[in-house]
Amino acid sequence: MKAPTCRQTLKRQCSAFAVLALFCLAFWSSPLRAQGSPSPLHTVQQPAPALTMDLPSPGGKTGRFALTEVSFDGARVELSSLHVREIAPGTQEITSEQGKIGSWEFHIDDESSYYGMGERFDDLNHAHTVMKNISRDTGFAKGTSSYQPIPFFMSTAGYGLWVDTYSAATFDFNISSPDISVTLVGDRLRLVVFEGPRFSTILDRFTSLVGRTKLPPYWAFAPWKARDYHLSDADVEEDIRKTRQLGLPADVLLIDSPWATNYNTFEFNTKQFEDPRAMIDRLHQAGFKLCLWLTPFVNVQNKRPGEPGMAAKIPLTAAANFAEGDTRHYFVRNADGTTYISSWWKGNGALVDFTNPEATSWWQSQVGKAVKMGADAFKDDDGEGNFVGGARFFNGADSRMMRMRYTVLYNQAMEQVIQKQLAGDGVLFIRSASVGSQNLPMFWSGDNAADFSDENGLPSVVRAGLSAGMSGISLWVSDLGGYIKKTRTPEDATLFQRWTEYSAFSPGMEVMSALNLGPWDYGEEALNTYRKFAVLHMSLFPYRYQAAQESARDGMPMMRALVLEHQDDDAARTAEDEYEFGPDLLVAPVITPGTQRTVYIPDGEWLDLWNGRPVPSRHHMIVDVPLDSIPVYVRAGSILAKIPEDVMTLVPPASSGNREIHSLDDRRVYEIYAGPSRTETDFEGRTLTTMRTGGEGSLSIDGKPAEVTLRFPFQKVSGFTVDGKSIQSENQNSSTTITFRHQEHSEVRWKQ
Repeated sequence: MKAPTCRQTLKRQCSAFAVLALFCLAFWSSPLRAQGSPSPLHTVQQPAPALTMDLPSPGGKTGRFALTEVSFDGARVELSSLHVREIAPGTQEITSEQGKIGSWEFHIDDESSYYGMGERFDDLNHAHTVMKNISRDTGFAKGTSSYQPIPFFMSTAGYGLWVDTYSAATFDFNISSPDISVTLVGDRLRLVVFEGPRFSTILDRFTSLVGRTKLPPYWAFAPWKARDYHLSDADVEEDIRKTRQLGLPADVLLIDSPWATNYNTFEFNTKQFEDPRAMIDRLHQAGFKLCLWLTPFVNVQNKRPGEPGMAAKIPLTAAANFAEGDTRHYFVRNADGTTYISSWWKGNGALVDFTNPEATSWWQSQVGKAVKMGADAFKDDDGEGNFVGGARFFNGADSRMMRMRYTVLYNQAMEQVIQKQLAGDGVLFIRSASVGSQNLPMFWSGDNAADFSDENGLPSVVRAGLSAGMSGISLWVSDLGGYIKKTRTPEDATLFQRWTEYSAFSPGMEVMSALNLGPWDYGEEALNTYRKFAVLHMSLFPYRYQAAQESARDGMPMMRALVLEHQDDDAARTAEDEYEFGPDLLVAPVITPGTQRTVYIPDGEWLDLWNGRPVPSRHHMIVDVPLDSIPVYVRAGSILAKIPEDVMTLVPPASSGNREIHSLDDRRVYEIYAGPSRTETDFEGRTLTTMRTGGEGSLSIDGKPAEVTLRFPFQKVSGFTVDGKSIQSENQNSSTTITFRHQEHSEVRWKQ
């Protein structure tokens, strides 16, 4: 239903409803109001064509949020009966209670562009699409499907909307009609509207309500090494040995399925790993942490794995702990009270009922067996809700509203293991998620193809990561090189290099392949490229952790789609394959087999990271990109915090007992780029302030002591003093460098 022109409506109704308006001001605290009022905070409780909030939008225009129609089980709900209140500054809640479960539908008068909706592989802008709020395991072209759907979007009209539901809601963005229509199942409708107009403001308000990134331990930010399966201890040893011998930074080794005696007993299979305890000890001593795969199923029957040499090691019979869980009703049930058995890719199994506190505790005790053996992290696979309408839960919840809630309860149960049994020194690696999971640390993109295809290859992964970021998911990574792969192809090395370069400028690097390929399996050139960018990725740990701290503070993701910071720029709105990485880097990964790409430079002062040359802003340009490079630009005046390039692990020696492998110590590197004066706070709380006047520059550092190296890339600087004393500089690779011992305060000066 279309609303009349706002100011005409108010003018006609002004005198007739003056007393009613004053009454509403006393009892309602909300900016949702009858159309057109530019002043904040009042709701007119009367039959009205729309509940409307006027908003300033980018570019000086006026935007609005206008709820035009609500119905329950086909019957219209009067907008005047909706309960509206302000629950936080700039955050309005609209609710309606019906006392029974039914079908809701509502409409919003808006025909704009929409971003968010969780991890989506097809497009960043969801205008003119239909999307489901449902998590699905899709090992092929993803389309609009998602492992991590979030029923939240941001409109270029200047608002954000969260539909508070775990049902399989459908969002029709201007397909069936010019407006937005949403359908869902529930006994209550709850909409939360976030004022902008800036997307960063909306995202801040949304994540402050639903949860922000929880920071994992430092070691989670180093590169990870995984395989689809490790046949034996020898495979694990090979990963450890080659990683260290080839000078490849890494400190997490992920053992995927299978590794246990059955799915999911959490007891190591000694037919697969002859001496699990010795293997884990060796792994820890080499400066690695151990991540183990799991799912929420306890199997009653297994499928024979197709991996060569693995079939005889996995029994067909039920897991040893199935009978206990079945007898105690710890699994999701059928209507007749029997255990609900679900078919999944490893066989047939029962889903743990995480609505039952006793079942959750039992599950956590099962996981605890692996913790006692030395597990430091867990890969939470599946969890997409493999059940149908007949499923029954301990808490009596309707299965239609449990599909997405199930994955949240699953992840939260595992996070409790991390916090209680590992005292917080652990991390989850999550595939499925929804609202309630954003406050957990690390997510991965599921099963993507090892190719350049737009449907499920590298291009789709870049989009999915940016879409996840615009939905409150920050620490998001992909299987480097692509997971789905049946045979080797001529483009393998090229793809691996391009995926490596992209992953280096992402929250994490995790090598994973269905063919169990490691960086050393793609040829010498690809190995050199991987080493180069894995070392760079590791050296950028302080910068990346600082960006993660920002995510934890205000919801700003580490990978930022250009529209997030430049929503009034038409070119930025359509950019889907480049992004700002943290506050000061602009990244344009190559997502095709070619060696050229078009790059759009958004507003700001940017320098080419590789040669220091300025590039024009709000400008498209074609760049040549050799196979061992990636277009990256740094904001002028930036202070990039880094660590030395010899650091191979972020696991402290006190944990590993290994003092031969270079780990994180007190050496800090700051790269200072040409440009305006700047103040920056690094990940350990040091404040760094640069000042440039005439031909002189200065840097003050305040905070924690460290051995500091300053680099001035592509600049002619000389005459250094530190706290008034001259210091010798070095010139290396077009950079000028000085090193000194910083105590609580240091003053550095130079001539430029």
